[in-house]
Amino acid sequence: MLNQIVYIRLSAVVVFLTLSLFCDAQEVIVVDDRLPREEKTALVILNGFGDSKKNRKVQTDFFTTLNCDVYIPEFILRHSLEDSHDTFSQFYKEHQLDEYADVKVVCYIIGGYVLNKHIEKEGFGKISTIIYDRSPIQERAPKVAVEWICLLSKMVYGDVLVQFSKVEISPLESTPGVEIGLIIENKATSIMRLFRKTASKYGAYNFNPSEMDGNVDDYFHSVLDHDEMYVRFDVVGDEIKHFLEHGEFTKDARRKRYEWDPFEKRQP
Repeated sequence: MLNQIVYIRLSAVVVFLTLSLFCDAQEVIVVDDRLPREEKTALVILNGFGDSKKNRKVQTDFFTTLNCDVYIPEFILRHSLEDSHDTFSQFYKEHQLDEYADVKVVCYIIGGYVLNKHIEKEGFGKISTIIYDRSPIQERAPKVAVEWICLLSKMVYGDVLVQFSKVEISPLESTPGVEIGLIIENKATSIMRLFRKTASKYGAYNFNPSEMDGNVDDYFHSVLDHDEMYVRFDVVGDEIKHFLEHGEFTKDARRKRYEWDPFEKRQP
């Protein structure tokens, strides 16, 4: 038993130190100055703890093909979840995003949480479309990290991870006139496979879209895990593009949960 605990902790150290090598993400802003803002769409990408310079490069390559001005802000502050909300709100104001014809947002877990806090305080403004990337499994990662490798987690991500581990991710009260899409990850990341037993003790996993967010207009279940969602646009890119353009995913999008063990290692 002791050897197993040592193995798990050492493996986690390797995983988290590897992640820390990529915690140098930088703000990305790509604007086409040939048209006035009132004739364009702003696309905002709110990343989560899987953010990195490498991932942003892949995201930028994909999202800049969608005929939008692209904004990928740095908003997660190591010391405070609340200040992270304020940082995004300040970014939204500083870049005058409400000057656009409309604003569309793609957000990953904590990014969705921060976006909702912004909307609750500031209103929707020009936000017309939101795609939430959610993972019933990965959303337990902060709690698992705090339980098993708290000191290391704080070294890599700061107090914000500890604070986020204690909050409940809840939907907006209502989203009148705003198109809401939901992507539900059906596969565990390598770190969550490692901590499967710990994660599972927190209760049953809920993959039901209407229970995850009652505002959802459309959804699909993804074969990807959370890490892959940042870069495998060859798998999910067409669905994201379709929703941003039409307010719904394609007819071929999978609207039934995958009937497999989500902790089993598999290729997309």
